[in-house]
Amino acid sequence: MPRSVLVVGAGLAGARCAETLRAEGFDGELVLVGEEPVPPYERPALSKELLAGTRTPDSLSLRPPGFWAEREITLVLGERVVRLDGAERLAVTDRGLGLQCDAVVLATGAKPRKLPFATPSGVHVLRTLGDALALQAELASARRLAIVGGGFVGAEVASTAHDLGLEVTMLEAGETPFVTVLGADVGALLAERYRRHGVDMRTNALAAAFRADGSGRVCGIELADGSAVWCDVVLVAVGVEPERSLAIATTDAQLAGDAAGGPGHWTSAAADGVAAARRILGLEPLPAQAPFFWSDQFGLRIQLVGDTRPAAAVEIEGHGSEFVARYRAADGQLVAALAANRPREVAALRAELALAA
Repeated sequence: MPRSVLVVGAGLAGARCAETLRAEGFDGELVLVGEEPVPPYERPALSKELLAGTRTPDSLSLRPPGFWAEREITLVLGERVVRLDGAERLAVTDRGLGLQCDAVVLATGAKPRKLPFATPSGVHVLRTLGDALALQAELASARRLAIVGGGFVGAEVASTAHDLGLEVTMLEAGETPFVTVLGADVGALLAERYRRHGVDMRTNALAAAFRADGSGRVCGIELADGSAVWCDVVLVAVGVEPERSLAIATTDAQLAGDAAGGPGHWTSAAADGVAAARRILGLEPLPAQAPFFWSDQFGLRIQLVGDTRPAAAVEIEGHGSEFVARYRAADGQLVAALAANRPREVAALRAELALAA
């Protein structure tokens, strides 16, 4: 049993790991290090309530003030661990702080993917609270927002910006948004809904370069077909990749959350943090739960349970305003289900999925 544990990454997975260690009886030194200068917070609200101005940064905190100190969890915020020395059992931050530890959990999350061309001012990503506040400030005076990427973050920001009165253009490089996650049929339903709400939803639209004005600020996006989309602000939302630079330097650390290659969903990150803590303590793993994810966009509450990746076919019941999609493997087994504006059916879908497993 280690006498000191360092959790690198103060997102949901890291926070749940630290909480679980204490809840399961770990009484040694416990340090939670976060690169952001704020305590662990709810990331899903960044693209919705925070961006819309209906919630404040303080309201996003995962736990109330005093929670971490009461459990003798030391928070080290605004510092990034840049080096791990397994032989010395030492972690060093970018500010030169040295942290001794017997065990390390890397819950370093993921970083937004970048586009392969120069980025002028006015182009944003959305991953952190700081990202969201910067985008919120720009949207307050903008008229036209262009979003590169047709995934969940892009769709949620498009919905929020539309409600704020902006003209919104979404650029999806594929035939339809969400084709690899939800399938072409569900993607088409969602794309049509975006268009009905006034969004300029463009598919097969590959961004090739940004255009900037004389001051060096973005004013448009040039597409691969030679056309252009004019805008005041851009959000690049083309997915994320695990942040594993520290993992390369050590083989002893536990990986948790997005850093472990998780699906990037709230429930999966929380469960991963719990699992890492239990491994450190030598406890049996908890029973596996089906992945669960939700998204709010253009008046739709989308709830997805299960894993769509093994699906060979999709059965859709309903229409664009409310529907259920069942994802089945080649042998007909149910592997995932999605409910759109049918919250009362989620429990039944969970049960149906559990029976099929």
